[in-house]
Amino acid sequence: MNTIKTAFAGLLVGAVLLSSCTKSNDDDDFPAGDVPPTAGGYTASSQISPANLVAFYNFNSDSVQDSISKVNGTNAGMTFTTGIKGKALTGNPDATKKAYATAAASAAVQAMTQYTLSCWVNTPQNVGATGIVGLGDTKNFWGNINIFFENGGTNTLARFKTIYGDNGVTRDNNIQDVANGFNNWVQYLITYDGAGNFKSYVNGTLVRTNTVSGMTAIRFTNVGPIVFGALHFKTVPSSTTGSPGEDWAGYIPGKIDEVRIYNKALTSTEVSALSILERQGR
Repeated sequence: MNTIKTAFAGLLVGAVLLSSCTKSNDDDDFPAGDVPPTAGGYTASSQISPANLVAFYNFNSDSVQDSISKVNGTNAGMTFTTGIKGKALTGNPDATKKAYATAAASAAVQAMTQYTLSCWVNTPQNVGATGIVGLGDTKNFWGNINIFFENGGTNTLARFKTIYGDNGVTRDNNIQDVANGFNNWVQYLITYDGAGNFKSYVNGTLVRTNTVSGMTAIRFTNVGPIVFGALHFKTVPSSTTGSPGEDWAGYIPGKIDEVRIYNKALTSTEVSALSILERQGR
């Protein structure tokens, strides 16, 4: 009888141990250091294509510093507040203050022939077409990369738009409507793969593809600054001779965080993993 009781107790202990070992794979109640991997096996955003990350602005040092090149940008009236991870670059609700920031594009950014640009935004509804992040062109109306909120949104609907430059020619990836796109953290990510395919993602999900037949490596021209919180012709003075500034455009009143630039088009698996992990603060 004692032998049977001992055997039963051993089975019970084994079941408890097995349950404790597998629990973290079944729900979100996992212990620190036992993070369930995303698709692709990633457990931290830093693991995603690190060799291709050519610029990274996390704003955690209360500055517009590129963590890759270590070069500081210029802050024109923005502040630093709580972000999706650490701190965020934050605009001014008063558009007359014309708050934005700029950073010189590194040689690695200027040399890109394909790319990914990812950022997180948490902002009230825009007033006027409002730049989020862009790569300027010192001579043309549109920059080499333009990510912005288009006019026509509502309190519950953001209108996300991208315009790309290739050798001075602009290409439009149209407008993507984003439900509940204001006053929430939303990730906007764009890619170009060097083979004519432009893609836009929202929170890790593909929302738009535009294919340009015969197009190959991207060709940036007259590279200006990276601009945060406004389109490149809304800096003071304008960053381009192509426009002195436009009254219909505005300045972001909310937050921008975790701006990453890669010199390749991330895969859909990498995009999804980046969105999940950054939202978790990893």
